[in-house]
Amino acid sequence: MPTIVCYDIHGNAVPVAAEAITFRPAVYGIYIENRQVLLQKQLQTGLWHPPGTMLAPSDTPTQAIRHYFRQIAGVTPVIGSLLFVEDQYFLDEERRAWKLSAMYYGLERPLTTATTLTETDDITQTEWVSLASLQREQFQFGYEAVQAGKLQQKL
Repeated sequence: MPTIVCYDIHGNAVPVAAEAITFRPAVYGIYIENRQVLLQKQLQTGLWHPPGTMLAPSDTPTQAIRHYFRQIAGVTPVIGSLLFVEDQYFLDEERRAWKLSAMYYGLERPLTTATTLTETDDITQTEWVSLASLQREQFQFGYEAVQAGKLQQKL
């Protein structure tokens, strides 16, 4: 029986039977403003990741990321270009195995709207983080996508 290595929230490698893995596309936003990026911290590990969500079968990536950012930041962002795509194999908190095809889009604040962060859940904390202070080891995932966002904005 073939196995695939998935990673739990702590980064531990766990072999999982290939047929036990569920596929789902996901979309994340790289929202950079004033040399800061909007990130979410996984409270159990203290590691950062870009804000985003798994796609429902009826959602398009741009619909899903707009809706998610409306929930966490009180703003419907302007969707820019697709910055980065990667596959992730992980175990969620209930130890379910997933293969996510993650799409990262560059986002911008509409000119007439302020960003207001809201509480989302007990699992993550959303914050503006200085780009200058970020290191790869601080990320659960999405570091390369943030770097792509910096390149796009010529930072």
